[in-house]
Amino acid sequence: MFLRLCCCNRGRSTIDKLEQQSFLEAHLSPRSGCIFCGASKENGFNIVWENDHYAVFTDINPSCQHHLQIVPKKHIESVKNLSVTDVGMVQEMIEIGHEVLDRLDVPPHLRRLGFHIPPYISVPHLHMHVQALPYSSPLRRLKYPVVRGRRGQEKGFSWFVEADQAVRLLEKGVQVRILPC
Repeated sequence: MFLRLCCCNRGRSTIDKLEQQSFLEAHLSPRSGCIFCGASKENGFNIVWENDHYAVFTDINPSCQHHLQIVPKKHIESVKNLSVTDVGMVQEMIEIGHEVLDRLDVPPHLRRLGFHIPPYISVPHLHMHVQALPYSSPLRRLKYPVVRGRRGQEKGFSWFVEADQAVRLLEKGVQVRILPC
């Protein structure tokens, strides 16, 4: 997004460091009105794990017995806003998700971790779904389709991307999107 705005900014060939910093702070700092920026017990969230960078809470409308959300405390709109520089963050979120599911004694083969891809998101703040399968109904399962890619692509057509798929895409410098990538 930042590069797109820079390239479309006619009359200037570059943006100085102060403008760049201001732009990034406006897009990565907590936003008023963003419900996930305020994720805390005081705000009614059932926080099950927390540190200085992430919060994990139970989903308000769970699709399975254990359905949690991991959110970074800094505001990032969605998985589509991530780049290769965010691989470490996504890997940390994966580790946290597995740690929480370990505490719940969920076997590895019954775990799903991933992100919905805009416009199929309910809250415009990056959040990873951490789930213990099976889903509570076939309709709930349809909300989280995992589609493997073909012909050298990592992911097929889907509005959901598994966390490991997202990491592999980001490592290649590919933007996560609904279309195959």
